[in-house]
Amino acid sequence: MIHIRAATERDACGLPEIERSAGAVFRTWAGLEWIADDAVQSPDQHRALVAHGVALVAEVQAGEIAGFLNGELAPDALHIWQVAVRHDQQGRGIGQRLMEAVQPLALQRGVNSLTLTTFRDVPWNEPYYQRLGFRTLQEGELNQRLKGILAREAQAGLPVEQRCAMRKSL
Repeated sequence: MIHIRAATERDACGLPEIERSAGAVFRTWAGLEWIADDAVQSPDQHRALVAHGVALVAEVQAGEIAGFLNGELAPDALHIWQVAVRHDQQGRGIGQRLMEAVQPLALQRGVNSLTLTTFRDVPWNEPYYQRLGFRTLQEGELNQRLKGILAREAQAGLPVEQRCAMRKSL
């Protein structure tokens, strides 16, 4: 049984390890293996998103967190910063459940779309989000906020030619 709930400050310390575990799948993708060992969001970043953003966790047993989603409200959308599911729990629909749970939160907060940035062509990234109803935005469709996010990702070392921004209307 998967239970989605709001993350709490107490959850923050364990979420970086879930993100590290989730990233292990990148070891199987040529050219992006380094992501498995890349930096993850810190407990303080998670605490800030719990306090001022959007933070959900997926429990598979009482107290056992298998995944999380976090993001923050922007004027035009709820932007999803991270969706991560522990490596041993992937493929069970946990990410999809988290994505479904965030949609009513966006509407309650007054926005009617979700945005995110992700890798193009990686099966558990762009194609996955397309199956969930997201549309890949073309360069001319990017607003300043999304352009800025993609630019910061490039400065952080992510290969810009493999990144895209996506939007889902609610």
